[in-house]
Amino acid sequence: MKKITKIVLISLLNNNLGDSIIAECTKYLLKSTNNNIKIIPLNLFPNKEIMMEYKKSYKEYTNWLDANIHSEYLKSVFKFFHWWKYQKRRTKIYEYYRNTLKKADLVVFAGGGLIKYTREDFWNPIYSIITYCNRKKIPVYINAIGVEGFKHNNFYCQLLKYSLNKKCVKRITTRDDIETLKTKYIKDSKKTALVGDSALWSPNVYNIEEIPIDKKQIIGIGLIRGKIFTDYGFNISEDEIINLYIGIIKELEKRNYKWQMFCNGIKSDYLIGQKILENLNLENIDNIYLAKRPTKSKKLINLITSYKAIIAARLHAIIVAVSYNIPAVGLVWNDKLTEFGEIMNISNRFIEKDKFRDSVYIVDQLEESIRNNYKHSPIEEYKSKTRMDLENFIKSYRKEIEYAKD
Repeated sequence: MKKITKIVLISLLNNNLGDSIIAECTKYLLKSTNNNIKIIPLNLFPNKEIMMEYKKSYKEYTNWLDANIHSEYLKSVFKFFHWWKYQKRRTKIYEYYRNTLKKADLVVFAGGGLIKYTREDFWNPIYSIITYCNRKKIPVYINAIGVEGFKHNNFYCQLLKYSLNKKCVKRITTRDDIETLKTKYIKDSKKTALVGDSALWSPNVYNIEEIPIDKKQIIGIGLIRGKIFTDYGFNISEDEIINLYIGIIKELEKRNYKWQMFCNGIKSDYLIGQKILENLNLENIDNIYLAKRPTKSKKLINLITSYKAIIAARLHAIIVAVSYNIPAVGLVWNDKLTEFGEIMNISNRFIEKDKFRDSVYIVDQLEESIRNNYKHSPIEEYKSKTRMDLENFIKSYRKEIEYAKD
């Protein structure tokens, strides 16, 4: 009887249901590669109770840094040192990671936009997890990761590079910027590959009763919070984002389309929908204009698959739509949307910021996507790459594990 391989699957679970979909699809792919696999889930960040002391101290610490340290690079070093202090051995954060990782034969990062150094502090848990795995010689696979730029003089960027090049990291695939990954981050480019985002496997994972296309009447409008552009360094205000959505809605109405706004589960995205309705003097009776905020990934997928087509800003609303063959147009606030469009051979459907005021153009692209859908898109090719790369990794390291156990 073959021994069971225990795989710790690391994912980011929060109100953005796109990350939940990534986790569930990656779990499906892992299970489909071999029957003798046990998946042990681990959230990238510890729970609120464990993080409470760290967060309270961090706020006070950053206030002191802002008042006393003027170098942004040095601030980054000190902020990481604060994390390092709270996650070293015999601390609650260390125990959180150790208690799960010690069970692992293999560790797999599910994916998502984790290689980023400007927001969300992903570099901290990535460092902690990989450091532990390296010490315990646990092979690590990083799956279909998002790569969001590189800077030589950014401490967090260099910390990510340091972590990703640890000996235990055996394979790292990306859903987008393969050139930056293999030429800037990873010393051994043979460890890297370009694959499809795991969420492309959504139809294989979720039991959704599809609505015939001729019965679909509503255009879904996927929301994003109003301050996302300013947070990422672009000079586009919340009022401008609200006007963008209002312009799209009015153009859809001119062309006799019914519409409904929806979000990926994030409360701040949902709230901008309420502001749009206030501007339009519309009451959301029975959630007709703004869909109820989904709290489960399947509910989000049910929403997206109910639409004739979508115009959306969140990447995984687009990816889910593409996976179900639903026409989609993206509103670009981050290069990851543009890169997904290029890989899927649908670049013209991703609207850059200079076109945001041209609602006629945006709806024209929507109608073009409805007419042509995904005739020349390599969706199945990239799905296959994701699965095959994961399968090859597990086969390879499973043999090593079984040999070591014997």
